[in-house]
Amino acid sequence: MISFNSDTTLRWACRTGDYILWARFQGVFSPPGDEYKIADIWELVDGNFVTITNRLSDLPDWFDLHPLEVSGPFVLSMQKRLNDGYNPQEPIDGPNLWRLFAGDRLVWVGPDRKGVDSENGVLGLVDFRENALVYGEPFDISDGFPSFGGFDQGKPSPGGVRLCRDAWKALSRLGLPRTAAADNKWRIG
Repeated sequence: MISFNSDTTLRWACRTGDYILWARFQGVFSPPGDEYKIADIWELVDGNFVTITNRLSDLPDWFDLHPLEVSGPFVLSMQKRLNDGYNPQEPIDGPNLWRLFAGDRLVWVGPDRKGVDSENGVLGLVDFRENALVYGEPFDISDGFPSFGGFDQGKPSPGGVRLCRDAWKALSRLGLPRTAAADNKWRIG
């Protein structure tokens, strides 16, 4: 398990047959067994990369933080941008972007491979102690609509279902998070 704190970036090189499962923490007063709900799942292919970050310098070039998405030391740099004429519209969103809160969990599962330790197909398990942006690349626009991580066959294969169940078991075994977001406002900084 990786504890994701401030000023952190992780990058995963994915392969065909990998899945990334994002579980959103529902709060300390959730009924036992319902502390987490699946927020989304990506099915990945060779050449996909997933970056998890809360570092300003590691955000993708095409991504602009909205002024309401910054806190701490990022506020000063945002104030400078606004003073220099930055006129933001809505926060950027897309099928390859996830905004995770402290308390959320992310699990990367896939077939065993050289150079990556795994247990029951779990290649990575992240417990978020700070908010983070998760983005997938490359972004596909081949059918006219932007996409990333969609299910090729409309639903996961039986092996994919097994891997996603293993991901759920792994994140559930951790119990309640040590840190959780206090509000529903995503900010990094």
